Amino acid sequence: MAAMTLHVPGLDPLLLEGEDGQAWHFGRSHQNDVVIADGALSRRHARIVMHRGIPFLEDLDSRNGTFINGERVHAPRPLRGGDEVHLGSVHIRVTGGTLGPEVRFRDESGSSPQSSVVLPIDEAWRTWLPSGASDRMGAVIRDFQDLSLELIKDVPPGTLLDHVLDHLWNQLHPWRAAILLSGPGGSLKPVASRASEGHAPISLSTHLVESALARRQAVLFRDVEAGTASPSLLLSGISTAIVAPLEFEGAILGLLYLDAKAPRAPFTEQDLGLASTFAHLASAKLEQVRMQEEAQRRRSLDQELDLARHIQQGLLPGLPPEIPGYELHGNNLPSRQVSGDLFGWWLREDGRWLLALADVSGKGLGPGLLMASLSAFLEAFGERDFAPDDLAFHLSRSLARHTDGKRFVTAFLLLFEPATGEVTYTNAGHNPGYLVSADGTFMALESQGLPLAMLPGQPYGSGSFRLEPGDLLALYTDGITEAAAPDGEEYGEDRLQAFLRASLTLGLDAIDAGLMADLEAHAKGAPFTDDRTILLLRRTASSSG
Repeated sequence: MAAMTLHVPGLDPLLLEGEDGQAWHFGRSHQNDVVIADGALSRRHARIVMHRGIPFLEDLDSRNGTFINGERVHAPRPLRGGDEVHLGSVHIRVTGGTLGPEVRFRDESGSSPQSSVVLPIDEAWRTWLPSGASDRMGAVIRDFQDLSLELIKDVPPGTLLDHVLDHLWNQLHPWRAAILLSGPGGSLKPVASRASEGHAPISLSTHLVESALARRQAVLFRDVEAGTASPSLLLSGISTAIVAPLEFEGAILGLLYLDAKAPRAPFTEQDLGLASTFAHLASAKLEQVRMQEEAQRRRSLDQELDLARHIQQGLLPGLPPEIPGYELHGNNLPSRQVSGDLFGWWLREDGRWLLALADVSGKGLGPGLLMASLSAFLEAFGERDFAPDDLAFHLSRSLARHTDGKRFVTAFLLLFEPATGEVTYTNAGHNPGYLVSADGTFMALESQGLPLAMLPGQPYGSGSFRLEPGDLLALYTDGITEAAAPDGEEYGEDRLQAFLRASLTLGLDAIDAGLMADLEAHAKGAPFTDDRTILLLRRTASSSG
């Protein structure tokens, strides 16, 4: 029987099993079985239903669509292990496997095998050593076993490196031994060392070390003689030495050094192989620790970004308000966990509505924080009786105090009067807004000043128009027009205009969903490098001035 598990970011894995008709609903609303607090999801976005032991994914007319492996779901689709599901901007993995035979227990306490071998657990794993093996072979294998276990355990790297030297010391009987790790700029820093006589410093030949590291080879010196060795080796009386890089998948992590002097016999090729193998085991542990630390840093960063994303989603408006005679809709799809785009609407005491759409320059957490500041300023200034150009002026000065001069914000601000359809607006360095008349005529609402916070103190211009019945106002960020196909071709303003003309009679939710699907088709699987945000306002044909 197939067993499948759904992995939703930030939630416990969900096992998909049950009788026919068993269902799980997904969306932003707390009435769902799986609640995902992401603004890209609809309140009731999708559901999974069991049918004949197979989970089927169904879209519930969501705003931004449901996708399996990049293909939009238009009818119930069966899920398989390995599928990649996207609900809006949320990425969900499906894993699965086949369950084996059932395992049961049976009471047979009265029976016993005719013959058995009983060994203590700490001895059992050593008994596989073949008979006839030499004492040294057995000791080497036991050392390998010990180090292999330390690779699995959570043993600190320093402790492991000490143990590596201990094992080599007992096996090879050198005069001195040391392990050095690579530091900044390629420098080598000693982390463990041993010596038979006192604690005199170990002087390593720079030529010897550099040649071993440059060639990425373990080097064995059998007989150190005058004319073939460095003065430091001759003066110390060393007759044989091993230098083995700590290398893992092409990266040099450090160096192992062993030497000896008479009467000990020169190191052999077997000694070189043993030292190199122990060095490789140590390298594997060092790389394992590095990867674990990197993974932990990434998890911590992901947790911080998820928290920032959830906070940011709370700054975006929820469902649009009911404005008699009008339709209003907004949507934000971030390219990363934190978006630098903003849209919103605020009702003033005089009955007019303030609408805003903005795009912070750059990507990532920094722009997201500046976006949060802009949201706070809009909340504060939105209640004042500022015209759009005055509002842009005050926002620019306030934001400039919170930037380093390298960040700015393009914005489109407008006030509209529902009773008359009159609109006044200011475009602060943003993409042109589009006023699409019921007959398909386009009017581009071009920029009337610099982006906010670029040159604070500069005045802004403004414009005005009247929304007639059937007119559509479309505002968007450049993440839509600059969405690129694999060959680099951008979606562009011409294609956006053509789409809006063709979709003019659709509901605003359908226009948004259709546009995002058209962007996906244009991108052909290429990742979106910028946030996609849209704000739509339409005066319905039944309204009157």
